[in-house]
Amino acid sequence: LPYRLSRSQDVVPSMHIPGPPMRLTAFTDLGLRALMRLAAEPPGAALTTDALARDLAISRHHLQKVVQALAESGFLRTLRGARGGVALARPAGEIRLGTVVRRLERDQVLVECFHADPARACACTLLPHCRLRGALVEAREAFHASLDRLSLADCAVPRRRGMAAAGTAA
Repeated sequence: LPYRLSRSQDVVPSMHIPGPPMRLTAFTDLGLRALMRLAAEPPGAALTTDALARDLAISRHHLQKVVQALAESGFLRTLRGARGGVALARPAGEIRLGTVVRRLERDQVLVECFHADPARACACTLLPHCRLRGALVEAREAFHASLDRLSLADCAVPRRRGMAAAGTAA
């Protein structure tokens, strides 16, 4: 089920969140879910990618790409060997959700005219005099600022019955 934060910051199931959608890529969604799941484990505890993929009901192949990006960004550490797996690279309380979203969405643009590469930017004839662009920049920054108020610890998803325990391959 999708989740939303209530006034008390408790995570409660919700089938529908009213209002127009704010879209994140599926990649970022998977990254946030993986981090939230790992944040429920004791500090330094690791889960195998198989166990994490199973807990999140996602493809191991997709998860590996997300784990690589999260590790390169300094949010996760990967452990090789018999006790291998993935773990948070630092305490969940130090990881701000806005920072995670900015990092995972860094190659995405809100609208085509936001491309830094002129070859990929749109050929909009309104661009030289556009007033919408500034408003969209403000909206994006407000969205990120809202997420910056939350740490990963605020959104940790408690381990449920049937989820893998840290250090296990089950």
